[in-house]
Amino acid sequence: MRDPTVSPANVASLVVALCRKATEEAVSEPSLYGADDTPGLELFLWAVWYGLLDIAMEDPSSHDRLADILSAIKAKGKEGCEALHIWGYDMDWAQLTLFGAALREYMNGPSVLGGSSYGFAPPYPAEVVAALAGDPPTDSPLSRAAAAARVHWLNLNAFVARLWELDVVEAAFYGIGTMRMELEPYSLPPERRPPSETCNPQELDVENAAVWVRIAGRRMFECREIMGPKGNPDWDRQRGAPGSSGGTWDGVDGYHPDRWAHWKATFKQISEREGRENMIEAAQAAVEAMEQVERDHASKGFTT
Repeated sequence: MRDPTVSPANVASLVVALCRKATEEAVSEPSLYGADDTPGLELFLWAVWYGLLDIAMEDPSSHDRLADILSAIKAKGKEGCEALHIWGYDMDWAQLTLFGAALREYMNGPSVLGGSSYGFAPPYPAEVVAALAGDPPTDSPLSRAAAAARVHWLNLNAFVARLWELDVVEAAFYGIGTMRMELEPYSLPPERRPPSETCNPQELDVENAAVWVRIAGRRMFECREIMGPKGNPDWDRQRGAPGSSGGTWDGVDGYHPDRWAHWKATFKQISEREGRENMIEAAQAAVEAMEQVERDHASKGFTT
């Protein structure tokens, strides 16, 4: 996947071939999901998707190539997997089987590892918070690990937003979740803010929200998906309300032109406050990107 001399189409063909080989050579083992699951298939898919996401986190210049690879894999459809089954379903490359599950694991937040490769759970030590907020790392291994986790987190979100923008993967859920958890709480005064759902410093939250509107702003502006009972009376409440408000927004549980305007106003307020330069610049860039999306739509005669 890293070798630019290998075309995305050839990478996709290689993935299909290696999948066939892995399942043919796998030792039969009981499955937790269904007796018909193909031995070796799950482990192979985890390895492929984790590998691809690791590259995306480490190298933002690879994002468009990785998106092309995913598109080429989707185009394979049922090729080579006509008799394969996973988690009780038929295998289908067009569905990017298990990619969504792998992505959900990676989108749980930045992973900060200590010197012995053990994870730190929030609340983080002060040096971790400082590095996640954007301060240059110190000589401490923990500070350097946090600085790397920050970069990886921003890169991963940029990649997912890009996949949505290119219509490779549906990511409206991640877009609204990011704005709800990482931007909207800062529309509230500090004394009224609920405990952070991300456990990240404000600077990283705002920067990450800015990543989404800069890369997938067009999709967010056009989207009208509702993910909660407000605006969708038929919504299954057992699914929670991932599109609900994270701050002062008091409208539908999902995307709406007024909520877009609310996000822009929140970014603008943040850009006018005192704070770390990286956060202020991110908020300013977000406002500029959102205004450009609005201008593009107006020039094409679109309405909200």
